[in-house]
Amino acid sequence: MSRLKLALIGLGRMGRVHAQALAKSMEIEVVAIADPSSQSIEFAETIFKNASTFADYRQAMQHAGVEACLIASPTPLHAEMVQHALDRQLHVLCEKPLALDVEVAKKLANEANSKKLVLQIGHWRRFSPPWVAAKRLLNEGAIGDPLMIRLSQWDANSPPASFCDVKVSGGLAIDCGVHEYDLAEWFFGEPAQAVRAWNLPLVEKSLEAVGDVDNLCAVLEFAESRTAIVDLSRNCRYGDDVRTEILGSNGAIFVDLLPTGRTRLATKDGVVEVSGSQAQDATSAGVENQLEAFVQAIKVGSGGTVPNGYDSARSTNIGHAAIRAAKSGEKVVV
Repeated sequence: MSRLKLALIGLGRMGRVHAQALAKSMEIEVVAIADPSSQSIEFAETIFKNASTFADYRQAMQHAGVEACLIASPTPLHAEMVQHALDRQLHVLCEKPLALDVEVAKKLANEANSKKLVLQIGHWRRFSPPWVAAKRLLNEGAIGDPLMIRLSQWDANSPPASFCDVKVSGGLAIDCGVHEYDLAEWFFGEPAQAVRAWNLPLVEKSLEAVGDVDNLCAVLEFAESRTAIVDLSRNCRYGDDVRTEILGSNGAIFVDLLPTGRTRLATKDGVVEVSGSQAQDATSAGVENQLEAFVQAIKVGSGGTVPNGYDSARSTNIGHAAIRAAKSGEKVVV
């Protein structure tokens, strides 16, 4: 079969990660690229020699032969660009979150469904080897019934305040938190019901002016008293660290990203590293694998097999609930 012809929209930090993954893909051909920055375009041209480049994303989406697009633009532009892509009958892989407005995300998800288009959201951890192994073990009953999940995302240093602005990125609770909320619901196989949250003392004082924080703890309540504990930080200093710990009735599963990605299974027989779970760069591996899932979802004609707009709406909604809970000091129903 011919390769999927794709337009890459946005070449910022994550856009460049996607670009490197696309350059390795045997199933996708990047035929158009859009970014208003000439430096970004120059970067793209070193990777994709035969792709046409544009400053305007609309021109890239309208380029001859384009069947799908990958949107890695700043968060406030996601909804507008996804809408334009759906209007063009293009399949979409969009960076998270789909939209800061939950109702807008639902509307886009509904439209994609009605047009039988794939609208996949970039929750790459679902495709990264350490988490894939953890999900498989959980489904196989390796630790019995899951009771509690602890999810940590600690970044070494805070991005600029202009990016942390809650109107731009959604702030820590959404920009970083949506990955963890999505994983919690994915592992438990059900939606969160309520959230409690606390902001820790502010470290980077410039964030106060843009309405954000740099450390947050949240507790997500699920059915039958199952619990997910999420802790987020922008100032651990030693590296970008992500960890997932799942406690079950007969053991535990641990996912670590530092020094390298891996999954460990802990039972009465001891703690062992799970074969096939290792990834030197778990982020790149997840981003590459989600591209394969995107192509497969298009081939089978269903977006239900990948994280979709509804998943993004749910995780974003939890983020908004966490912000309200931290401000009020009270539990917020999701």
